[in-house]
Amino acid sequence: MDAAVYVRISQDRTGLHAGVQRQQEDCLALADQLGFEDPQVFIDNDVSAFDGGRRPGYDALVARIRSGVSRVIVWHVDRLYRQPKELEELIALVERHPVRIDAVRGGGFDLNTTEGRLMARQLVAIAAYESGHKSDRVKRANKRLAEQGRWRGPARYGYAAGGVLIPEQAAVVRQMADRFLAGDSIRSITTWLNQSGIPPLRAGAGTSDLWHSQTVRSVLVSARISGQRAYAPDTRADPAGGREILGPGDWDPIITPEETEQIRAILADPARRRTAPARRTLLGGIAQCGLCGAGLTIAGHTSSPGAASTLRYVCQKDPSRPERGGLSISATHLDGYVTERVLHRLGHPRPSENTESTTAVLRRIVDINARIGQLEEDHKARTITGGEFRVGLQAAEDALRAAEQQLVAAGGAVALYAAPIGNPAALETWWHSLDTTDRRAVITTLIKKLNVAPGRRGRSFDPTRARITYNP
Repeated sequence: MDAAVYVRISQDRTGLHAGVQRQQEDCLALADQLGFEDPQVFIDNDVSAFDGGRRPGYDALVARIRSGVSRVIVWHVDRLYRQPKELEELIALVERHPVRIDAVRGGGFDLNTTEGRLMARQLVAIAAYESGHKSDRVKRANKRLAEQGRWRGPARYGYAAGGVLIPEQAAVVRQMADRFLAGDSIRSITTWLNQSGIPPLRAGAGTSDLWHSQTVRSVLVSARISGQRAYAPDTRADPAGGREILGPGDWDPIITPEETEQIRAILADPARRRTAPARRTLLGGIAQCGLCGAGLTIAGHTSSPGAASTLRYVCQKDPSRPERGGLSISATHLDGYVTERVLHRLGHPRPSENTESTTAVLRRIVDINARIGQLEEDHKARTITGGEFRVGLQAAEDALRAAEQQLVAAGGAVALYAAPIGNPAALETWWHSLDTTDRRAVITTLIKKLNVAPGRRGRSFDPTRARITYNP
């Protein structure tokens, strides 16, 4: 006679790998007592028999029973099945392929006999009741935690376990949201992530190290990234509009709740089309009206009938807010001026007493690059040995990477990681290689506030109207 061992550890247990090993050892010991040598072992690790999900190991065992196994050894019968429907399917199988079940805990029974089937049905009824009762308790506990705004579950992209913010990943999430709200599709964001070499959450853990559209969608639609707690106990995958939001969570947000609402509304709209994406602007929403504080938006402007239309940033009128409207400024000129100031800031960063500030990190990068240049000159002039050059260069490059990562984490602009800071000529080329979304991220990293003051009609562009407050 042939025998098989089946081991299953459910997903709600801890120490999964150790649990599998202990159960397998107990089952093999019983098989040895029963006189079976080297039985085939089937394992389902971190898989529940109660929730109806697929169990590859169990499916393989059933196929083996069909091919002639006459004895199945399990740690306990509830490891084999936990739903009455599963038992009835197994009984129907046994009618055609006789098999006896032996358990380390609880003894064995023969499904080919009336008494064995009765015992099995009683046991599975009890197991189903216990599982259902436990599931209800777990759901109630989870809902209570959700209502309290507590983090639950493992690490998610942007956060470590417990909801601790990971600055580098949070910067990526921020750009994903910016790109989507600016009109980018899920597919184009996925392409950008993969082309940029940004690793997904579980990179290197047996994955392809690539982002997939469904993963990007799941990150964007989650309430988690805006610091909110969602709850949907019977939902395996996020619905188009996201899981129900119960309230604020007890962790730091990456985007605002309003942005999550916008993202969900776009994703849940079945009629949405991306054939005409929103017009991308460099400073739309970043530049603010100096009178009322509202974000400026782009609009076409014609000075006279028949004249060519030009683009201007304007403060849109709002009937419910009489203080709004009327201010405008040339988009081309304001874009050019702010770009000039940003590149100057990157090319000539100032010293700062606050060593953690954006300005201080920029200055540190310039100093490190200067050190690398001096090392190369000294090595070429043979004032230092090759070993000294390699050691110094390695230390400088390590410091440079650390400073660049700190800069990205502080401001959220992934594009700054490759910026030739301190090199004005190279910065021009680098800036032109960026798309509008990356340029906006760089601007918001360096600039805390951009207010546009009122101007006089008929006057040419006045740069003093653009009042820039830089991040420290």
